[in-house]
Amino acid sequence: MRKRAELLAPAGSFESMTAAVNAGADAVYMGGSQFGARAYAENPDTEKMIEALDFCHLHGVKLYMTVNTLLKEQEMEKLYDFLAPFYEHGLDAAIVQDFGVLRYLKRQFPDLDLHASTQMTDQSADGAAILEAFGVTRVVTSRELTLPEIRKIHEKTDLEIESFVHGALCYSYSGQCLLSSMIGGRSGNRGRCAQPCRLPWHFSEKAKGAGEYLLSPKDICTLKLLPEILDAGVYSLKIEGRMKRPEYTAGVTRIYRKYLDLLQEKGAKHYQVEEDDIRELMDLYNRGGFSDGYYKTKGNAGMMSTFRQNHFGTKGARVLAVRKNLITARALEELHKGDVLESATMNAEIPSGKEFQMKAGRDMRVAPGDILHRTQNAALLTELSAYQNFGFRKEKLNGKLRISLGKPAILSLNWGGISLEVSGASAEPAQRSALTQAEAEKQLRKTGNTEFTFERLDIELDEGCFLPVQALKELRREGLFRLSEARIRSCHRNVPEKLAPEAFSGEKETALQLSALVSDIRQAEGLLTQDGIRRFYLESDLLLEDPEAFLRLRKNIQHQGKECFLAMPPLFREDKKRLFQAGEAERELPFMDGFLVRNLEELAYLKEQTPGAVFIADANLYSWNQEARSFLKEQGFSGDTAPLELNSQELSERSLAGSELVVYGRAPLMLSSQCVKRTTGNCNKKKEFTFLTDRKGKTFPVWNDCSVCMNIIYNTAPLDLSDQEKEIRTLAPAGIRLTFTTETAEEAKKITEVYIQRFLLGEAASLTLPEFTRGHFKRGVE
Repeated sequence: MRKRAELLAPAGSFESMTAAVNAGADAVYMGGSQFGARAYAENPDTEKMIEALDFCHLHGVKLYMTVNTLLKEQEMEKLYDFLAPFYEHGLDAAIVQDFGVLRYLKRQFPDLDLHASTQMTDQSADGAAILEAFGVTRVVTSRELTLPEIRKIHEKTDLEIESFVHGALCYSYSGQCLLSSMIGGRSGNRGRCAQPCRLPWHFSEKAKGAGEYLLSPKDICTLKLLPEILDAGVYSLKIEGRMKRPEYTAGVTRIYRKYLDLLQEKGAKHYQVEEDDIRELMDLYNRGGFSDGYYKTKGNAGMMSTFRQNHFGTKGARVLAVRKNLITARALEELHKGDVLESATMNAEIPSGKEFQMKAGRDMRVAPGDILHRTQNAALLTELSAYQNFGFRKEKLNGKLRISLGKPAILSLNWGGISLEVSGASAEPAQRSALTQAEAEKQLRKTGNTEFTFERLDIELDEGCFLPVQALKELRREGLFRLSEARIRSCHRNVPEKLAPEAFSGEKETALQLSALVSDIRQAEGLLTQDGIRRFYLESDLLLEDPEAFLRLRKNIQHQGKECFLAMPPLFREDKKRLFQAGEAERELPFMDGFLVRNLEELAYLKEQTPGAVFIADANLYSWNQEARSFLKEQGFSGDTAPLELNSQELSERSLAGSELVVYGRAPLMLSSQCVKRTTGNCNKKKEFTFLTDRKGKTFPVWNDCSVCMNIIYNTAPLDLSDQEKEIRTLAPAGIRLTFTTETAEEAKKITEVYIQRFLLGEAASLTLPEFTRGHFKRGVE
């Protein structure tokens, strides 16, 4: 029989953790002082995290720790010391992105549940099955998956499935975004995303009915979809929001608790959502309203909030007149003292429908007829602040007090499978007033701000006994303390001895080989005469769109003694997989010399289609450390691609033996199931490059793949390391790779000639580009 569904709440601080538990969460997810994907949250230190674990376990709530960033080689050594105290105190699971962290934790703490973070970009049952075979117990699905896709994971694996049901939605697939990293050095893969996607962007085509926040999705709210989400096999309903205040956590959690209980008690037939609860959620946070996310649709313009990227609130008042900085408005709902309308704070209570006047807040520009949105509901926040208090959520226990003349008073307690007795002072003959059962019960039931309340309390009391009130209080305090300690200790476990993370063997490559990745047949044809190129990577769209031309190109490459590898798609969901299965693509696979693989789904597919083939992991199958490289090797990869976010020193510590280093090309910064052309009303179902311009005037090429409604946003300038030859030779990679996207065939040829001269022939040559970047080769990320 399936387990009761879990409500999983965010905790970006200790206060948010208590709010989540008190509001009814079954589990919370929380980051420590290191290695979490919300580096700017109020993450607790070790002592406070242990206190959080104890508090959760006292209430029967699980705590999952986010260890969901990518770790550099030198950081792997710190992982054991960081996690060991939490493991000892009963940490329920670790949420992991890095394959190396996954492999190390599996070896170091074999009985710790490991959850594959949404940052792993799990897209189907095939990829999930690989993780399950490795020992992962739960997968956090990509937000972009539909209900049928989630159902397949449920049907084909025994994994617990965790999916986001409420909160912010990223424009890019989680784990596949380098936009913040490349623009400003704040990497989402390190928990430091600066959210440049929420800033204004301008499209190369005329935007029809869209504002300037073209990469800013609405938050999701799936209350009305809960029956379908659970029916699809989702076990854990995850609320996003570790950067939000505790009141947000409390408010969202209590509403989802209400409806999850309603659904599980009365069933889908009697499930109905009240609009007042949707309105309360909007009061807490929304961006231009809510969407259902991707559960029942591909990306669409209705999911975007292009006119406003921050909290929209609710419709608080309509402007009637404006005179200088004085606004006359009519309340559209009851307004409270302390409410904020746009940027102005209310100083009085205003009934719905009443006219009132207020001074314009900072930067408020309004006209008659405009709506003033309430972005802070003071009364609601005051109500929700109580959820942070200890003792708000009471655990019900049974007790029995026995007071016998001349003997120590004994209090027996029973709760959650734990039974214990404590003894106190001895009862004496009463000199004046004897202790009554009512008085004894009154004192014991004063549990105050503890976590307990008596559901049943039996009292056996000899007649004529006296016991001071203080003695009863001490008996109660001692009993409840020991009960808490017994529960907390029951979650503790022994810590295994430390294992050293896998280390670099010291080997280095002796020969440097050149490869070229092309996205256009003309690029490839123009490079065929370049003797220095050992391997071609051909983007898979070339095969899917024109199999005959691809076949000729592949034969020409191989006839010249060069290797021809197929570069698999950036994403490999069911729709893309069907394109391979439906046409000529599958028949061509056995003739390839190997494959550039970009996700675990492709690895599973290719192992079935071409057993024994050569697989190279692309840079987005992250291998920042030796443990990650070992994981990839164990899965069948022959080599990998050096990470794009490590600097040269970090690459040296990781080692580039067996790795290709990308030395030229535009880095893909975002993979999205949204489409800028569709958002701006320009969808023509034509694959092509368009362009986005940021607020600084930088232009970013956007490739739209209409076969699966996907966008790839590329960096504004190509990476060029042609002048870093000496340092690259010292790093000794297995090969260097040129990546061509927007380049013409002639441009690709000239660029290749410079790299052949410098790296293969040792001749002087320089590359003149209108704009270029060295990426993170010199700077790296925090």
